Amino acid sequence: MKTHTFLKLVILAFLPMTAAVAASADEGNSAGGWKTYVTASQVAELLEKPNTLAIDVRSADEYAAGHIPGAINLPGSRWRTPKAKPGKGESQYIFRDSDEKPDVQKYESFLSQAGVKNSHDIIVYGNHAGKTDGSVPAMILEWLGHENIAFLNGIGVDQWTGAGFNLTDQPRTLEPSSYVASPIPGYIWNLGQVLGSLDDPNVVFVDTRTEAEYVGENKRDNARGGHIPGAIRFDYVDGLDPDTMEVLPAEVIQAELDERGITRDQTIVLYCQTSTRVSLHALALKDLGYDNVVVYDASWFEYGNRDDTPISGIE
Repeated sequence: MKTHTFLKLVILAFLPMTAAVAASADEGNSAGGWKTYVTASQVAELLEKPNTLAIDVRSADEYAAGHIPGAINLPGSRWRTPKAKPGKGESQYIFRDSDEKPDVQKYESFLSQAGVKNSHDIIVYGNHAGKTDGSVPAMILEWLGHENIAFLNGIGVDQWTGAGFNLTDQPRTLEPSSYVASPIPGYIWNLGQVLGSLDDPNVVFVDTRTEAEYVGENKRDNARGGHIPGAIRFDYVDGLDPDTMEVLPAEVIQAELDERGITRDQTIVLYCQTSTRVSLHALALKDLGYDNVVVYDASWFEYGNRDDTPISGIE
């Protein structure tokens, strides 16, 4: 048994006690010590406040079939550039402007048209964390500098109905707003920044893909397999409860980070294949007080389809 797996099992044995301590210490935190990852019961309480807006990021068909009352629908696919085959089209998944910088105005327009306001306390729900129709929109809102964001932990509708709450098929739309973003400087990295930091001892690359992808056994459809030299692997599924698909409690994630030597004084660069799985870690690290977290949005989709990028592992 791997050391980190044994450690996870030991900590899980004490979860009832640690969760109770965390809840009593800070009633604003969700079960498991999280602030961003919330339970269905907490969502129900938040929705009683007039300033709370729930955003369903599943497909339009899924939304129409039944959603949390009062939620609007902004499918996760609309928050990203269209996917392309490796080597074709744009590799960045965050929309870019003509200068190849993250297109903040496009996001402002998108959110304004949907009626999202800066004053809204936002609850994102859909698929589980680490999915485009899950936590990716919450991560993007974090980058855009939105003040209060929560994510319904687990598979949203299942959590909601499992807690005894009803769904509705009545759609909701809002009047357009004037959303103004205040993006976190340097949150989105490009290839030049990655290559320029490979030998920086203050920078740690965190690979959230599978072991097979990391070592290069599974290239997917990429030209090359492997990982960024020196990258530490923390598979996003290692942060999920396989039964509920909820993000594991903060104590478990913190122990995993500690075991890997990922510290708060480092600049942590998250990447995967398409900057999707990283969203679970991005939100968790924020809650745990890691302030220097950035996302390489083109990820291995770009890095592994070039012939001029140094890699480690089996090509």
